[in-house]
This record gives sequence, structure tokens and C-alpha cells, in this order.
Amino acid sequence: MSIKKWSTVLGVIVILSMLLSACATPTPQVIEKIVEKPVEKIVEKIVEKPVDKIVEKQVVVTATPVPPTPVPAKPAEKAADTVVIALQQEPDTLHAGIGSMMARTIVLAPINVGCMRQNEKTEWIPLGCETVPTIDNGGAKWVGEGADKHLEVTYKIKKGWRWTDGTPVTGADVLTWWKLSMDPEFEIASRVGIQKIYDIKVVDPNTVTVIWLSNNQAKAAEAGTLKGNVPFEKYVDDYKGSGLAATGQPVVDPVYWIQIGWYPAHIVGKVAAKDQAKSDYAKKPVGDGAYVVKEWKAGQEIVLEKSDKPFPLGDPKIKTIVWRFFGESKAVLASLQKGEIDAISTVAGVTPSDSPDLDKIAAAGIYKVSYFTEYSWEHIDLNVQKFPLDDMKVRQALYYAIDKKTIIDTLYFGKYSPAELPGAILKTNSGFFTDDFTKYPFDKAKAQALLKEAGWDCKALPCTKKVTVDGKEVTKNLEITLMTTDRADRQKLAQVVQSMWKSVNVGTNIQFLYGRGLFQPCSAGGPLYCRTYDAAIYTWVGGDDPGFWGLYGCSGIPTKDNNWSGQNNPGWCNKDADKALNDAENNADIVVSPAKRKTAYAPFFKAWTTEVPVIPLFVNAVPIAARTGFKNYTCGPTNSAPCGWNAWQWELSK
Repeated sequence: MSIKKWSTVLGVIVILSMLLSACATPTPQVIEKIVEKPVEKIVEKIVEKPVDKIVEKQVVVTATPVPPTPVPAKPAEKAADTVVIALQQEPDTLHAGIGSMMARTIVLAPINVGCMRQNEKTEWIPLGCETVPTIDNGGAKWVGEGADKHLEVTYKIKKGWRWTDGTPVTGADVLTWWKLSMDPEFEIASRVGIQKIYDIKVVDPNTVTVIWLSNNQAKAAEAGTLKGNVPFEKYVDDYKGSGLAATGQPVVDPVYWIQIGWYPAHIVGKVAAKDQAKSDYAKKPVGDGAYVVKEWKAGQEIVLEKSDKPFPLGDPKIKTIVWRFFGESKAVLASLQKGEIDAISTVAGVTPSDSPDLDKIAAAGIYKVSYFTEYSWEHIDLNVQKFPLDDMKVRQALYYAIDKKTIIDTLYFGKYSPAELPGAILKTNSGFFTDDFTKYPFDKAKAQALLKEAGWDCKALPCTKKVTVDGKEVTKNLEITLMTTDRADRQKLAQVVQSMWKSVNVGTNIQFLYGRGLFQPCSAGGPLYCRTYDAAIYTWVGGDDPGFWGLYGCSGIPTKDNNWSGQNNPGWCNKDADKALNDAENNADIVVSPAKRKTAYAPFFKAWTTEVPVIPLFVNAVPIAARTGFKNYTCGPTNSAPCGWNAWQWELSK
């Protein structure tokens, strides 16, 4: 080929190369900038040429998206016959009459059903009894005149009600409950309500009448001369401190209908009162519910299985209930994330401090997470009979030094309501709320001033004070030990309280105890009941109807003389408060009137908040997580409606 022809071909190639270079697809960012003018015109000119295919292949911004990978259909849920529920605390006993741990109450709920319970709406419903007997429905009535007037309440046990060994529940079992509870060698948590009963009459195997003390009998009990079927004379100090006789009225109670119980006479009745705590019944009780204890693996779980004896209220669909123990809330949350458990209980150690994790768990769709305000409140008990907390000004200073809002906002995402009165009483949840009480807004300067008034030199940590001991002047440090359980959020809470008290130079040592270690009876070394502690953080779970006599009445202080029975762990005794409680909870003329009771409680609230035997922190908002296919799993806001109260109605699909 001639040089001229090669030159011509070469020129054409160069021109085409230039054209192609002008039409080549640039980066997406460049296309966005030039698409409005030159590129649009160039494409219009080139689209009819063979190179349009090249341009089409190179314009990646117009490529068709890859279709998403199909998500496999969720397999259909199947009915399950086993449920696994989380507890952070392990019960210290399964004896219904010993201890006060909520974990014990929850585990026992499917085992011991009893005469009645509250449901999740706080309504009292009959279970083992035919009705809830009241004055209004004729089940309770006043009998006698004058100082012999007394209350009689008749209960009818449902026909066919049985213990899980097949033995019928009868009036003899009610007598066993009462007599054991009134035995001074039985280390019961509290006898406050039971001591108001004079006698129990068995009308027939299925009918019993509970006879309450008249005013004359209350006077005799106080004098130590009351005779009957239980040793009233052993409780003279309790009756003297109760003020029951001073009312001049027959003995009553705001919720008088709940003063009934039953223990299997053919089992419990054969064990001495002092041996009950160590009995087989305390580890593997025979109850009247739908379930029996199959196995207790210490430190791991308690397994219940459906009783082989038909349950009168219905045949349970769940055959096995596993109460699984977790050492910390992180492990509970991890088990929820992995789908290893079916629900958590109100004592699973999970709190609003875990809200971020709970939100993620709920978003995954396997569990439903809800919160409800419980009649429970977190507080700090102060041992008012131990130095240095025996000084009211020191207790008041500790209260002023606590910033509740910071605690609630930083640890619990603002989901709790600050508490100021006992019993979880808020303006929004109780008709007994009053605004007439001593308030303690966070005030560091006020705390420091009170410590100075109390004689403490707080220039350095810890504050110091010169006191006389055995005739000699010694220097004491303002140091206390703050006890609580090892639950994760409580550990953080204790540390925050410690730092707040440290800011006013109060030395605070923290001691974390495994849950039941704090709440064990005194015979097992429990610091609350033995009252060997300084300060302790824990929760009281109560009812929708206030009941403070056992908690803060003088006669409720656990002592060696009463075999460490009672729940007034601070050891606080104020005569004006005692009279107010006696009127509000024991005076027949006042008990029946909510308006009169509210007025009667006022002096108690005033004294309690002024003298500070307790620092209330917040009212609990309790998170509950349960599988979306877990039907009828309901936990009520009171201690009479624990998780498991209706276990025979549970159904689970997963």
C-alpha cells in the first residue's frame, strides 16, 4: 500500500479516535455535571452510529438493579409444652411461711395457689375458695355487742380442691397454717395480721370461720391473760406495742379477707416448728396448685412439672416450667438475644437501665417488651439504732446529698418516678397520697450544714467527731457500710450513692451480696433481719392498699425476744407514728372509710419523712419480655399477683 493511502487511513483513524474519545462514558460524578449541555448533544449525534452499543455498555448509572434475594418464609409456630423463665435471684427456701424473697414468691406461685389472689388488674379473685368473703357479700359479719363485738369471716373451700399428692384440702389444713404461724419457735417473716385472729372454727371439712379479736380480747392479749388455742401469752410485747386494745374497737384490718392460708396438715403438721426451715417441705413442698417440684439444681434452676392429679381450675397446656437463675442481667439479655428463654420475671435483674438492649430485642420481633408501674419501690434502709445513723441529722444530711433526678436519668433513662413516701405511693396511683410531708430536694449545702450541726468536722474525708466512750474521749469517723444485692444496676446505683455521700465527706464502703444473702432469716445470718447492717438498698413489693404497720410499727422490729420476727428492719419507733398507723389500719371506725384512713395516715407520713429511717429513691417501672407466642403470661403490680399466679392458663407457641 502506498504511503499516501496509509496516511489517509491513519488520518481517518485519528479523527474517529477523537470522536470516540469525546463520547466515552466518564465517571458518574462527571456525568451529573455535564449531562445538561454538551454530552446530551453528542449522544444525539452518535446514537445512530455503531458505537452506540459501546456507549450503552459503559453508562453504569443506568444499569438495572439486581433483584433482592428472596427472604425465606417464617416457619409456622408450633405449640410448646415447656417454658423457661429467667430469675436473677435464687430462692433461699420454698417454705411458704419463711422468708420474704420475691423470687421465692414467684417460684411458689404455680405450686401454692391458695384461697385467693389478685390478678394483673389488682382485683381479688377466688381460686381455692368459692368466693372472696366480705361484709358486702355476706361472707363476713359483725358478731356480739360492745367490747365483745368482733368480726367473723367464713370461707368455703372449693369441692375437689386437693394437694398434689391427692389428699383433699380441708379445714384441718387451715388450722395447721394458723397454729404453726403462731408458734414462737417458727421463724416467720411477720405475724402482724395473724396475731389479730382469736380462733379458727372448722364448720365442716370444706368450711372454716376465722374469728377476729374483740376489744376485750385485745386487752387480755396485752395483759398476757388471753387464753385460746394458740399461745397468745408469748406475744405480750407485740400486743402491747400494737395498740390494738387502745382503739376501743373490735380488731380489724383494711384487707381482712386475706387472712387465711393452708399448709398440708399430713406433712407440715408432723414437723416441729423449729425444724420447718430444714425440712423436706422447705425444699420440695407439696402444694395445691397445678405443678410440683421436679428438681432443684442449686445455682442453676428449679424445674416444675405438671401434677399427675387433675387441677380443679383447668388442665394446664404447659407440662414443664423451668425457673432459670442468672448471675447478672447481661446474661439474661444475652439469652433473650439468642432466643434461649421464653420470658423474664419481675426479678430477672433487668431494669429500665437496660432499655437500649430491650428496644433492640423488641425490634427483632421474637419478644414483646412492655413496662408497667409496680407497687414496689427502691429505697435505702438506715439502721437507726446504730452509730452514726442513730442521729436524725446525719440521716437527713444523707438524704439531702442524694440527687434522685440524676440517678433516674443517668441509670434508668428517666423511666422511674422519684419516690418520697413509703409504699410506692404517688399522686398518680394512690388515693392516700398527701403533699403534707417533709421534702428533701437535692441540696449539698444543706447536707453539709446538718452534719456540722450534728458536731461533725467535715473538712476532710471522712468527717470526724470527738465522742466519749467508756469515760474516754475518742475520735470517730463518719463511715458506714452500704449493702445491696449483686444485681448489675444496683451495683451502679450503690456506686453513685457512694460518690454523692463522698461529696459531703461521708465515708461509704460498699458490700455486694448475692440476693438471698441479704434477705435470709436471722438464723441463717441475714443482715436485715438480724439488724447487723448500717444501710441497705433493696426493693419492697407491696399492695395497692397501704399496709405499714408491719414495716414501721414499733412492734414490727425484729429482736431476739421475738425470734427475729418482723419487717421493721430500720428499728424505727415513733409513738405518734404508731398511733397514726394503729388508727389507719386497726381502728374499725376508720378502716372502713378511705377518707378517714387518708387523714389518719398523715401524722405517720410526717414523722416518717422527718426522722428519715428510710431514704425512698424511686417507684419501679418493671420491664417484662415474653415471646410473642406466650399467651396469658401476666405479672401483676402487687406481691399478691406474682408472675406465675395463673400458670395453669399459660400457652406457648414458638
